[in-house]
Amino acid sequence: MKLVPIPTTVEALRDTIQHWSPFLPDIAKRSKEPVAELIAKVARRDVQPILIWDEIANKATALLGIAYHKRGDDLIAELIWTTGKHREQWQDLLPELERYLREHVGCAALRPICRPGWKPFLKQRGYHETHVMMEKVL
Repeated sequence: MKLVPIPTTVEALRDTIQHWSPFLPDIAKRSKEPVAELIAKVARRDVQPILIWDEIANKATALLGIAYHKRGDDLIAELIWTTGKHREQWQDLLPELERYLREHVGCAALRPICRPGWKPFLKQRGYHETHVMMEKVL
């Protein structure tokens, strides 16, 4: 497995949409956002798609989505999408993602926004809880 960040140029997004867009219905189901809006977020460069590529099968097996924002002078990466099969086969690519964000994007921190099942994995890798997000459907 390898990490494949997709550049957010119009050309790169257009040329790779067949690899990352099949994951959007699963994200839409959990987020309650229409697939068209998720595509629009990528097109507006609000979210950078990053593929987890299975080199043996020669296809994407998972999709990560990164949103960027400033905190003072620092650029912060938020991991807002994580979907795919066989997480145990690619979750150890996290250090590679951190390195990419630090060295190639210039991020000072990575904030995974994830479901509770990720918490033990992330805590073992030096992440700490800073906030708790809760939701009530009205």
